[in-house]
Amino acid sequence: MSDPFVDLAKNNMGWFEKLLKGLPGISGYVDKELRRDADKQVRELLAGALEQSKASIFELQRRLLKGGGLQYMDDVDEALVKLQTLIDRVKTASYGYAGLFDAVRIQEGQIDALVRFDQAVAAQVGGLNEAINALAMAIGGDNLGAAIAQLTQTVTNLHMLYDRRREAVMSPELLSQPGYAPPVQTP
Repeated sequence: MSDPFVDLAKNNMGWFEKLLKGLPGISGYVDKELRRDADKQVRELLAGALEQSKASIFELQRRLLKGGGLQYMDDVDEALVKLQTLIDRVKTASYGYAGLFDAVRIQEGQIDALVRFDQAVAAQVGGLNEAINALAMAIGGDNLGAAIAQLTQTVTNLHMLYDRRREAVMSPELLSQPGYAPPVQTP
């Protein structure tokens, strides 16, 4: 499976990295470093998308406040706090790869599984944006409470998926268990 971020990292390798990659026993290490860099780029993009979603919720919160929805501020704020916590977790997440001399080693296939976690979270950002749109449509209507509850549940589900990723970084053997990592997404 070709990862566009890994391909980009390989294309941007400097002369020293290319020299290291040619040395026996070092090639796998360089490939893992490229995957680590790609993982970081994916998470930066994911954090950016989540930040955009958070900005949308802030705007809806302002609309609610102007429209007399003061009683819903705490509920919307709960979703915002959970989302900000998720953003912080994504930005500061472990790279999913132990260095050359570290005691814990994550194999290449396991790194691919961690990437699948990131891709699954990215796919669920679409569901988050749908919940935000449902909240926007519910402002001024009867099902506002349900829309806020759905938004909060969607953010909670994202946290649960990211918890599994964190557990996998701490215990890489989990990634070898069938069904632990999200399935490979086909375009």
